[in-house]
Amino acid sequence: MASRIALASLALLTAALAGCAHEKAAAVGYRWAYLEAAQEAPRLAYGRPNSDDVVLMISCRPGQDQVNVSAVGLPGGEIVLASGRAESRFAAAKVNNAMGDGGFLEAQGKASTPALAGFRKSGDLALLTKGERHDLAAGSADQGHVKAFFKACGA
Repeated sequence: MASRIALASLALLTAALAGCAHEKAAAVGYRWAYLEAAQEAPRLAYGRPNSDDVVLMISCRPGQDQVNVSAVGLPGGEIVLASGRAESRFAAAKVNNAMGDGGFLEAQGKASTPALAGFRKSGDLALLTKGERHDLAAGSADQGHVKAFFKACGA
């Protein structure tokens, strides 16, 4: 149920997106936001504040070592995240949304993967696409959002 809610949330958030995730990641004005609601799983989204423009979303199941990772505009069947030299690959499936804008990739994995563990500790995260590294690092203003997310997840 929580996974479906997260999927529906991401579908709504990405309805207005155009272009590839790696192009969005490089743009100015993107930040991390911790999203919490009573009946939904904790979520951490990378995108433009106060908009539907979201590139990457991570949700978790509190108390479990599991996350759902969703990314917009990526080709292929995997989401690759890196923190420092640590790299984690998530096998992903394409999810089409009702708006017909190309959908997004969604994957499941462990919150304790090397890249997410590094992100939790340092705020450093990158999305890897076609051999290129796209910086999604949490700035000092976003570090609290990252910490709150992982705390809510129990990681």
